[in-house]
Amino acid sequence: MRPKILIFIFSLWTVDCGLWTHSLCAETINKAASLYLQGSYSESINECGINIARDNSPDSALYLAGLNFLRIKDTERAREKLTRVMDNFKSSRYLDPAKLAYADTFFMEQDYAKAGQLYEDELKADSKLASALLLRLSQCALKSGSWSKAKDYMDTLKQRYPLSLEANIPASITQAINNQFFTVQVGSFASSQNAKKLLEKLKKNNFDAYIEETSSDFKTLYRVRAGKLDTRAQAESLKQILEEKGYPARIYP
Repeated sequence: MRPKILIFIFSLWTVDCGLWTHSLCAETINKAASLYLQGSYSESINECGINIARDNSPDSALYLAGLNFLRIKDTERAREKLTRVMDNFKSSRYLDPAKLAYADTFFMEQDYAKAGQLYEDELKADSKLASALLLRLSQCALKSGSWSKAKDYMDTLKQRYPLSLEANIPASITQAINNQFFTVQVGSFASSQNAKKLLEKLKKNNFDAYIEETSSDFKTLYRVRAGKLDTRAQAESLKQILEEKGYPARIYP
């Protein structure tokens, strides 16, 4: 399984295919869905196009095409496919998932205000995907630096849907809520020595860098990060400085 997007991020980026294809997986997995699950997104898009042209389950084909485009970060084409589901298949089982994925496109573009409003609207509409919506709302708040709101959404999720997949969130999300600061990640390594080399390089360039050790899927990762900042604007500024010096940089949470 590939790393998750949303934290959300697609990476949030974001929620994995296990959630997005919950309806598809209830059916016989066709070639397009199988290709999607294998990570062959371009090939899956082609198969979806064939199904749409043949009018073969067009709602599921459009929905899956939207997910594929989201996976390759083509948010504009993802929205076009998902909008067709939302406009033309009001009774489809894919309607609520399509609305969720549609909002996800804005999250991927880091438009957390727009994404959050869409998630909130769906939650008020009594969507069947309430647990996923609460998780995403928590992530939007987290990405915006609204720590208390992020915690409130997460607490509501755990109270209302304790057995849901979303309630069993990675410890890193809870840690991010509790830490209440932004940081910029410059590298992630399986080797502590490689992480230390980058750390020393950053410190020589006067960056307030540190290593955060995490364990996931029986593996230990050493994440090299810089800064503990109060606002996202400060993190964006630091990210730009790091990128100008040739470092790959990504803001957390």
